[in-house]
Amino acid sequence: MSEGPSAGAVTCGPPTPGSFRARVAATGLLVADAPLVVAVSGGRDSLCLLGLASEIAGADAVLAVHVHHGLRGRSADRDAERVTALASERGVAVRVVRLTVPEHVRARSGSPVSWARDARRIALRDAADRWAGPGTPVAVGHTTSDQAETVLLRAISSPGVRALAGIAPRDPARGVVRPLLAAGVTRADTGAWCTAHGVDWHDDPTNPGSPRGRIREVLATLEALDVRATGTLVATADRAREDDAALREVAAGLLHPGDERTDGAAWVRRTATAAVPRAVARRAIRLLAEATTERECGRIEGRIDDVLALEPGPGRPAALDLGDGVRVLVSDGADGRIWCAASPSRRPGRSL
Repeated sequence: MSEGPSAGAVTCGPPTPGSFRARVAATGLLVADAPLVVAVSGGRDSLCLLGLASEIAGADAVLAVHVHHGLRGRSADRDAERVTALASERGVAVRVVRLTVPEHVRARSGSPVSWARDARRIALRDAADRWAGPGTPVAVGHTTSDQAETVLLRAISSPGVRALAGIAPRDPARGVVRPLLAAGVTRADTGAWCTAHGVDWHDDPTNPGSPRGRIREVLATLEALDVRATGTLVATADRAREDDAALREVAAGLLHPGDERTDGAAWVRRTATAAVPRAVARRAIRLLAEATTERECGRIEGRIDDVLALEPGPGRPAALDLGDGVRVLVSDGADGRIWCAASPSRRPGRSL
C-alpha cells in the first residue's frame, strides 16, 4: 500500500511531472543516454528516482539494482518483487543481488547495520562496474529530508564542522550521485510523485524505532515550530562542506609523500601541526587516516588532543588506536613525524 507524505514534512509544492523532472534533470547528475546504476530499495525515494532516471537518462541506459540483505525475511522478498515490477514496467534492466549474512553477524558478534551498509556499497559498485565499466555512477535516492536528519544525527554524535556537512550530492571517490538531494527534493515530494504515478512503496518497518526514525520525529517537531527547519539544516550542510573543503585544502599542503620510514604512508611534521590552527591540524591527521582506510574516519575529530599529546620514546614511535580501523604513529627527533596505519583486527572480519 502506498503511504501519504509524512506529517510535518516540507515540500516545494506539488511536483507536476514536467517541473519535477526538469528540476532533477537540471542537476546534470542524470544525463541522456549515459549509463548508470540506480540503487532501489523499494521505498518511495528510490522508486521515484528510478522512474525519473528512466525518463531522463533513458530506460536502456539504466540498471536498477536491489540489494537483498537476507535480514528481513518475506518483507524483503516483497521489496525485491516491487522493484522488479516497476523496472519491468519502465523497460529498465534489473538485478537483484542476494547477500549471505556472515556467521559473525548471525551470532551477533558483528553489527548487522554496519555489515549491511558496507556490503550494499560493495555490491552496488560491483554492479555498476559490470554494467558499463569502471567509473559508472551509482545514483542513490537521498533527499533533503535525509540530509536534515543526517545533520541532526551527526550533530549529537560527532563533534566538528565535518559532521554538519552531511552528505554531498556528488561523491566522486565512490562514484555516487544523489540527484534528488541536488534538486532540493523532499521525502514529501517523492511520496507525491509515487502517488501521482500509481507507484506503491514500502517503508522499512524497522525504521521508526531506529536512531534515524527517532530523529525523523524530532525533525517533524522542529518543522511544526518553524517550517524553515529542513531548509535551514540543508543550507547549514552546504556551508559546512564549503568551509571544510577550504580547510582540508590548507591541511593537504602540510602532507609529505610516504617513504621507508613510514612504510610508504603519507606523513606530516609534528612541528607543522603545532604551528597551524587546531582546525587545520585536525584535518591533516584525518586526511592521513582516510588515506589509510579509504573511508571516512569521523572518530578522529574527537581525538586530536590525544594525538598531539603523544610522546614517542627514543627510536620508538608512540602509537594510538583511534577507532575506525586506524592507528596513528608519532616519531621523535627534530624530524618528528605523524602518520597512520591500519589497526590490527580484534575479531575476524571486523576492524577496530
